[in-house]
Amino acid sequence: MTTRKLSLLGQLMSDRSGISGLEFALLLPLIIALFAATLDLGEALMVNRRLNQIATTTSDITSQEPTWTASSIQTLVEGTSSMLTPFDATALKVQVSVLNVSSTGTATVAWSYGYHTAALAKGAASPVAIPATIAESGVQMVVTVVDYNLTTVFTSLLSKVTGLESYHLGSTALSRPRVGNAVELL
Repeated sequence: MTTRKLSLLGQLMSDRSGISGLEFALLLPLIIALFAATLDLGEALMVNRRLNQIATTTSDITSQEPTWTASSIQTLVEGTSSMLTPFDATALKVQVSVLNVSSTGTATVAWSYGYHTAALAKGAASPVAIPATIAESGVQMVVTVVDYNLTTVFTSLLSKVTGLESYHLGSTALSRPRVGNAVELL
């Protein structure tokens, strides 16, 4: 009986049929993980590029006009948020702030508008650090901060394993007024 078991074991060890199936079964979880990561990374890169476009476009257009009304800035931000299509824009947060720069280089909010987020209060500190190379006393700065929480199929499926419900993406853009030194909100 022992000889027979050893003989069967020897045959099993020398039999190479089905080895590729075993290798595939061992590699399948890795292949699925790489596929999921590729899809998530591609989607995140696409959304990040669009967030950069929203931030720079909003900041640039805001800096081109010397005066704005609340409804016109709202229309601008709602229009630029359509750049996020086909992704869900309800998770998009856009904050446009015009900052006063003091002689010491300190930036405070002159006015602000928030889309799906709160606007900053007048006199509040700048939402971002203004580089000394572009800060000029008496010249306002337009700052647009964009935040987005991207939820993909795989973040939803794997949230219990990874602990992530979504990916947090953001972008910031700075502009100086193109006409004069200030951008007023009427």
